[in-house]
Amino acid sequence: MKHLLYSFAMVLTLLAIPFNVLAHGTEEEHQQELLLNTMLKNGMIGSLVLFGVLLLVWYALKKKMNGLNMQKKEESVKRNKLNKLSKSVLFISFIPLLAAVTLGFLLNNESTENVTFTHIHGLGYTNNGQEIYVPSHDGLKVYSDGIWFSQTEGEQHDYMGFSMVEDGFYSSGHPAPGSKMANPFGVLKSTDKGKTLETLDLYKEIDFHWMTVGYTTKDIFVLNPEPNSRMPEPGFYYSTDETKTWNQSKLEGLVGQASILTAHPTEEGTVAIGTDSGVFLSTDYGNSFEPLLENEKATAVSFDHNNSLLVAVPGQLLSISLVDNNLSHLSIPSLDSDDAIAYVRQNPQNASEYVFSTLNKDIYITKDSGDTWTKIVNKGSAEKTEL
Repeated sequence: MKHLLYSFAMVLTLLAIPFNVLAHGTEEEHQQELLLNTMLKNGMIGSLVLFGVLLLVWYALKKKMNGLNMQKKEESVKRNKLNKLSKSVLFISFIPLLAAVTLGFLLNNESTENVTFTHIHGLGYTNNGQEIYVPSHDGLKVYSDGIWFSQTEGEQHDYMGFSMVEDGFYSSGHPAPGSKMANPFGVLKSTDKGKTLETLDLYKEIDFHWMTVGYTTKDIFVLNPEPNSRMPEPGFYYSTDETKTWNQSKLEGLVGQASILTAHPTEEGTVAIGTDSGVFLSTDYGNSFEPLLENEKATAVSFDHNNSLLVAVPGQLLSISLVDNNLSHLSIPSLDSDDAIAYVRQNPQNASEYVFSTLNKDIYITKDSGDTWTKIVNKGSAEKTEL
């Protein structure tokens, strides 16, 4: 009975935790959210197990009672004690049952009411232009026909350095809680919307936060933060054969600290990097760069599908033609003073459609080149419909 009481006490302790302190937001808060989700699941399972154990104990007590002879005084007294104990066990058994129902309700609300973006680690359109994929700490979120869906196949991994390509996506990152995959991912790819993942290189070695892959070229570019088994020193590296070989770029002409990068969708070797001193373009795999925008700190860069570079700076979204360096402005909605565009993409099948996300986890979409915008995610939350 002592073990049962200890288990019961654990359930009560779990229920006493103030769930509102485990909120969404920062990296630390994301870990708290994962902890909350795990606690809800484990608490529900533990409560059901405890309920089952208590029922077995109750059944054993009843069986033992029925085997006693009421004609004998000693056994009659023992039977009365067992009867009281069985009633207590039966009463207590409903507490973990209630706990399991409550925790199941909380877990259901946590996972089905809304699509929640703890962080946003990229944006990308499928090749038919009908779906937008958004990687987050807890898997992929998909937007299609005005409706948000959570990833329904495959594990909900923490995808970083995410790049959609014409036949799937490439990514780095970390495995989902409980996954059999090792941490970190190195470089991996999927051609079935994340249902299965192919590990390409540096698996278990490194997580690339800064990685970009050409939409059709499949050129892979990474900012490597530390030495590893394939890259002898930190720096900018590229691969043209899906990581079979890596080459380090010279970065001649690049000024400032690199913070964002994007690969051209169709032009091999063409990559743009944003630094704290401007935006720079290379057409030789990052060996040499020319400035496209100087003395501006860009918050997002992305090649569109019309041979122009989209550049977000505070309060503005620019389009710079790679043909003549002509600069134009796309109208965007007014953002909060502490907010800025973090990722932006153009629909590969509709030149008038753009989507961008912000640092404050808002997501906007336009289908008329910026004349009108619709907010489809507000501060990291959107209504969800299950597939």
